[in-house]
Amino acid sequence: MDDDDDFVHPIFRSAPGEDSGSDTLGLYRFQAEIAAQACLAMLTHEDIEYVVCEWHEDFVVGFKDGRVELVSVKHRQYRRTLWNVGDLCKDGGLAHLFNSWRACGGASNVQLRLTTNGALNTSKNNAAALARMCGSDPEVTDGIDTVAKAIAQYFLKIRWKQPYSNIPVVPEVARMADIAIPDGFIATIKAFMAVLHIDFEKVPSARFVTDVNIQQLLRPAIASLGLDHVDVETTYRRLVERIEKANRGEGERGQLAEYIANPSRARYNTQMQHRIARRTLYRSSVLEEIVYSRLTVPTFARGQLPVSAPGGANLRKKLARGLVPPDEAAHAEKLRSAWYLAWAQHRSGLPGDITDLANMRLEVAATAFECREHAQNATGEGRPYGARMNRLLTQQLTPEQMSAALPFKINKMHLRGLAYQLCDECEFYFSEWFDVAGEEAS
Repeated sequence: MDDDDDFVHPIFRSAPGEDSGSDTLGLYRFQAEIAAQACLAMLTHEDIEYVVCEWHEDFVVGFKDGRVELVSVKHRQYRRTLWNVGDLCKDGGLAHLFNSWRACGGASNVQLRLTTNGALNTSKNNAAALARMCGSDPEVTDGIDTVAKAIAQYFLKIRWKQPYSNIPVVPEVARMADIAIPDGFIATIKAFMAVLHIDFEKVPSARFVTDVNIQQLLRPAIASLGLDHVDVETTYRRLVERIEKANRGEGERGQLAEYIANPSRARYNTQMQHRIARRTLYRSSVLEEIVYSRLTVPTFARGQLPVSAPGGANLRKKLARGLVPPDEAAHAEKLRSAWYLAWAQHRSGLPGDITDLANMRLEVAATAFECREHAQNATGEGRPYGARMNRLLTQQLTPEQMSAALPFKINKMHLRGLAYQLCDECEFYFSEWFDVAGEEAS
């Protein structure tokens, strides 16, 4: 056995029991579509860093400040009666969330959310009251001890049949009211309620969730990113399919929450790192699923006259020193201006643009260095190689060969324009290095 296996918590070695929220493909799709809401939020909310598709809990949202939110999704058919506290504890997933939270050691960076489309029972001290008693600043505090005691008893009863290792075992009795509650357990339940949010008021049913997500989340995100010609229906379908694949696309099924909440636990466990990585989606993952009805953003926007980008003197000097033909040099200037306009018009305006552009700049510069090396080797020592290097850039700088992604679909001329901009910024040369400032403009 691999040494890493000894490090895995026993909960990872068993598949979760069946529950009412995951017994049909349709309800799996509902869970994936609720997870898609968090994924789409990454396009417009910079505080969300990633979403991990889970198994015991449906997904985990990771925030850039180190917080994680464990989310359980439960669909309730319209023919069913209202959720009561007992339903929420057993079929609604609260026992799952509690067990996961305890597995995380009740860490201060862990938050919990139960998302359900089911209406809550509004009778005194029932499910609707529980929802208002949750959170660090509860709306209702009257009756919280009574509700916490009821939840404690429900959890202890559920433990008789379900192997929740973080819920204590007590003797079985005929009446729930006679269950012996261990010392301090009610206080633990109240601490659990303080980090729990029950989301139910505006959660659509499985029948309507697709339309709600597309109209209220995906379309506004596309508009805020300034993206054109997006096939919205296909994009949404691809995103949900990617979530489903991440959720059930591997043989190992185990709860990852305690490792996500405390990354140091998985740091030396390669198996766990790989398992989490296979289930993790980032902002870039969502951008990769965007499908365009038109292949790329136009080099120049329709109806707008091309303008010259600021700068350009350094580029002209470098192209001239490399003996790049004048017509190719003039074309390089136009492509640099095309890139300048495309970035100004189509970037999302969010801080994530900086990282996206930085990654693309690194790849383009690396490609330029490779082209320069090939040009030098093919030309011979001491001979000008700028023209050959420029032709290699034309061949090598294509979107298909770039692993980095930008907030809009680029074409190969955008990439060459970015390369010429990097050259103007003195990231690379079309010849051996020389003092650009001391060179007269051609």
